[in-house]
Amino acid sequence: MQPKHTLAAALGLAAALALAGCPSDPAAAPDAGARTRVVSVSDPARPATQAADWCDVYFPAGSAPGLSLPPSAPLKPGAAARPAPGRWLWLNLWATWCKPCLREMPLIQAFGARLREEGVAADNWYLSIDEDQQALQAFLASHPELTGQGSLRALAPERVEEWMKTLGLEEGTSIPVSVLAAPDGKVRCVRTGSIHDGDYPVVRAIFDELARPPAP
Repeated sequence: MQPKHTLAAALGLAAALALAGCPSDPAAAPDAGARTRVVSVSDPARPATQAADWCDVYFPAGSAPGLSLPPSAPLKPGAAARPAPGRWLWLNLWATWCKPCLREMPLIQAFGARLREEGVAADNWYLSIDEDQQALQAFLASHPELTGQGSLRALAPERVEEWMKTLGLEEGTSIPVSVLAAPDGKVRCVRTGSIHDGDYPVVRAIFDELARPPAP
């Protein structure tokens, strides 16, 4: 496993540092999308590549774990509950009370569409960690684009933090979180913090880099 970075507490029950990201209390969620790194664990085995630098947790192809989603259900009845195999997956963790999440979601949708236009077989999926299902449904009523294929809600949001640890994230990591999984279902990259307007060239380069066979 590669280096991990501790950010503001998002899902923990204890109080945490007031850094960029969204804490578990919606009323305390800051209106900030900036990405703040607090601790970077030195790892001489971490490759000096663009993907390894952009990702908070980076897994080489040979040691990447398989992606197993937490208990979840589609937001749209009858929609698929799991991504299709054989394609890249961009999974985004979000919540209605997380302003940085809401700001970046249209960008992620647009970046995903552009990747597909350029021939990258990649699908966008979204996992809501909202505990207030009434608030979630009210939000979705005004954002029907989020209720289609690839939109899930966590059935036990209070347990998502434990699942996030399986991705190599520290306890108390904030959302939004982006997870990139390869067509073979292996997690290759986990990034915390928001995606920004000018990030597409980097995102495209990351997908290209991750898709390249490892050097002999």
